[in-house]
Amino acid sequence: MVFPFGTSTDISAGNGEKAANLFVEQMNAAGGIDTIGAPSTVKQADYLTYAKRVNADYYVTGYMTPVGDGVSLVEQVVAVSSGTMQFGQTAQIQSFADASAAAITIHDDIIAREQSMHAQYQQAQATATATPMANNQANISKGIAGLAGLFHRKGSTAKTTAAAVVKPDKGILVAHVNGSVPANNLSAATSAMYYALDQHFNVKMTNSSGQNLTKQADSVCGSDRNNTIATGTLSAKSSRHLLATRTDWTFKLEVYTCWGAKLAEHSATAGSLKDAVTDAVSAYAKDHPANG
Repeated sequence: MVFPFGTSTDISAGNGEKAANLFVEQMNAAGGIDTIGAPSTVKQADYLTYAKRVNADYYVTGYMTPVGDGVSLVEQVVAVSSGTMQFGQTAQIQSFADASAAAITIHDDIIAREQSMHAQYQQAQATATATPMANNQANISKGIAGLAGLFHRKGSTAKTTAAAVVKPDKGILVAHVNGSVPANNLSAATSAMYYALDQHFNVKMTNSSGQNLTKQADSVCGSDRNNTIATGTLSAKSSRHLLATRTDWTFKLEVYTCWGAKLAEHSATAGSLKDAVTDAVSAYAKDHPANG
């Protein structure tokens, strides 16, 4: 659940609710969790009580203050079961893409926390000593353990820990995605590209339109030259199959140096916008692990 964001007196109060609604839309578009907006009539002191009443697992709050040409948004994610803050960040927002990126960060953090808790639960189930049951009883716990075993390599009992990703020193400046699809799709693709790249590299959002980077790259990088610039082009093709319509998304990732030379280009097509973007970024990360 996302509550309307608070605002300083320099910002219209209605903008806080509009920003919260944008977070709801972007988090739902990213998939995996159901996000709803809270009514503006709920007082801050009653946030936890209200979230419990509607059976929310987490709630999001924020506060906006003006900074330069944009706003600074302080965000907090609270676990309803304990009432404790699980995640907090301050995002600098100057565009729709920046706001979308901030929303996806919260989305991804919640997904990661839920997956971590699920993994811990499965590990606890796997290591617990099962109580023997009579032959004529349905050993449900054994059945569950058997299903879990399908996801373990045969003969392997060692515990594994995901290795931390070591990112190269050279970062990536993210420019906006272009294409002949609706603006909300371009914004979603920009956010997806930002977070896909963030899995491999140090990234920073820019206000660049992503057009004509051969000439604009120098000004985009400015004095921060130890970077590349990533942009992309998104297209979609729909086809009719019996009673359903299928849309295939194609994303072309383009990466430029700060002096305007094209470093790489990777295209991918998938049944979802996010998958097309992620596949193209993964191809680049595989071919250019050092981002150069």
